[in-house]
Amino acid sequence: MLKMANTKWCDEEILELSQINEYSTFEDQGADTKVPEGYKKIHVHMVYDIKHDGGCHKARLVADGHLTDSPIECVYSSVVSLRAIRLVTFLAKLNALDLWGTDIGNAYLESYAKEKVCITAEEEFREQKGHLLIIH
Repeated sequence: MLKMANTKWCDEEILELSQINEYSTFEDQGADTKVPEGYKKIHVHMVYDIKHDGGCHKARLVADGHLTDSPIECVYSSVVSLRAIRLVTFLAKLNALDLWGTDIGNAYLESYAKEKVCITAEEEFREQKGHLLIIH
């Protein structure tokens, strides 16, 4: 009997890149293209995660942000404190409200990059491998 390979990570890479393409995140400059004047070339890579339930696999394309200048604006990404969760839960219970929790997938694709950066697509980009991509 032929044993089938696990394709969960490959499937997640395809899903991640399809969502990125849906938002027109990159402007494809083609293969063997030089970095445009005023742009900085950075690297990206996939980060893989399995959610706590063990069944949900995630692949995220992330940039090596240490290769760009730090923005003057606030770059702190806060995490909700346990005290805040308890307070909201208490107020919801007190007012007979339902609580909902969710994860906003690819929320970062809703904004434009201020920095002028580009990448050279690697293997995860499949047919675009070797193309210079400008990040919007």
